[in-house]
Amino acid sequence: MTLPMCKWLSAERSEDHLVAWNESREWRQHEFRRDVLSLLAGLRRTSHSRWALCLEDNYSFAVALLAVIYSGKTPVLPGHFRPAVLAEQRCEFDALITDLPLSPDCPVLRFPLALQETLTVLPPWPQDASVILFTSGSTGKPQKIVKPVSCLELESQWLGTRWGTEFAGVRFAATVAPHHMYGLSFAFMLPLSLGLPFATTSIKYHEQLHSLASVHSLVFISSPAFLERLDPALNMPKLRHVFSAGGPLKHAAVRLVEQTCGDVPTEIYGTTETGVIAFRQQYQPEQAWTLFGDIVFSLSPDGNTSLISPLVSPSGCFTLSDNIRMLPADPRHFELLGRKDRIVKIAEQRVSLTEIEQRLCQLDLLSEASVLTVEKRGRVYVAAVLVLSRSGEQLLDAQGQAALLNNLRQSLRSWVSPVALPRYWRIVPAIPLNQQGKRSAAELQEMFL
Repeated sequence: MTLPMCKWLSAERSEDHLVAWNESREWRQHEFRRDVLSLLAGLRRTSHSRWALCLEDNYSFAVALLAVIYSGKTPVLPGHFRPAVLAEQRCEFDALITDLPLSPDCPVLRFPLALQETLTVLPPWPQDASVILFTSGSTGKPQKIVKPVSCLELESQWLGTRWGTEFAGVRFAATVAPHHMYGLSFAFMLPLSLGLPFATTSIKYHEQLHSLASVHSLVFISSPAFLERLDPALNMPKLRHVFSAGGPLKHAAVRLVEQTCGDVPTEIYGTTETGVIAFRQQYQPEQAWTLFGDIVFSLSPDGNTSLISPLVSPSGCFTLSDNIRMLPADPRHFELLGRKDRIVKIAEQRVSLTEIEQRLCQLDLLSEASVLTVEKRGRVYVAAVLVLSRSGEQLLDAQGQAALLNNLRQSLRSWVSPVALPRYWRIVPAIPLNQQGKRSAAELQEMFL
């Protein structure tokens, strides 16, 4: 049912096959092949081997990814296009392809391309092709992950086998970009493997989704951050299928998606390192997760959960950072109990950032909090980013920020040691999220520069 990447541009798909679209135009197979060949000609004139892809347009991303792989070079997906993040990851790439006004300290190829020369024949597909990604950075500095294309293709086979028969005649639209693992797997690999068209522009507003769904039958790839804020007043046409990943959906959000989009969303559990692990549909609150077929969990004596999966390269094994409870009656089903504590050492004391965050979120003055560490003059401190509740806003207006923060410190003293009390505080309207709906560690850190 799915085609491997090496056949996406082959004659197995007709010249008129629809590859991608937006509200103003469509891209067909013959254009896709032509554009990849054109970029290939440009890449062949360079000696750079690692190309960072910073492209907002999803069709341009598809062209660039295939061209870089066909040229025998390595695509690097930075995950974030913020200059500070790119500067931090500069040692991981030699050159950059972009459609944004970025000026990194490296050679740049800019879309739309103005290349005159083109090739007529694709070179052989490199059998050991791989893609470099980075973890989301939601709990720390993003980590580099080398993902073999063969693992991405196997994952697409699993997804196509599980859901492909339901997708006849659909188009894919997404709020998530293909620069992170979830977007790469579901908004890029899956539609191209199945030969289904994808939207070239990421969905940012509910009105965009409504406009597309009014014309096309859609599979929608999204995250809790977007789905939990759907407006039921939009009278959305029924979507064919809704996927969500980046964190568990609250059951109230599941009901909202069902009411608004006509589908109980399929939640995906996975990581950048492992690819997909499990899925669920919450017909009941906190419904258990189901492992994908070839994945096995193993419980360690220390309480950690490891998985064995053919999607994990090269070891096939990975230790999860989440607490897992297997259902006694069925080892293929489990419950997610939240992330393991984020433990840091400050002044030789073990400090749980997770505990501080949980204690803050229990206070009436706050509706949300994010706790992290910052380094100042060679020392590490705890910092907190806060979203106030209605009562917190009233206290701030009436008595000022100093009184508010003093109240929070006094409340925390009952629970945590003095060294664990946040030294730096920021009050924000909302915790910053990345396109995957996860907390953006880079933006949180920048608040304390």
